[in-house]
Amino acid sequence: MNYLTQGGETAERLNLLLALTKITSDDVKTALADYLVTGLSDATAANLNGLSHSNLKRALAKLQAVAATVEKIKELDWRHLKNAGKNQLTE
Repeated sequence: MNYLTQGGETAERLNLLLALTKITSDDVKTALADYLVTGLSDATAANLNGLSHSNLKRALAKLQAVAATVEKIKELDWRHLKNAGKNQLTE
C-alpha cells in the first residue's frame, strides 16, 4: 500500500519523514520533493536532479516504508486513546 502520493504531500511532512531515514543526498531530497510535493513525474524529477530513475524509486520505496510505519503507530495510538476513553466512561 502506498502512503505517499505524487503531488499530495506537504514539504513539512516530507521533511519529517526524511528525518526518519538515512537519506542525506540533497539531489535525492529535491527529487523526492519535486515528485511528492510539486507533482512532477518520477522520471522528470529524477532527470531534473541528475539521478537515475532507479535511485529515485529506491528512495521512494524507503520513504514509503517509513510512512507505513508512521501510519501504523498512529493507528495504534488512536486505538489506545479510543479504548482509554471508553474505560473512563465505564468507571
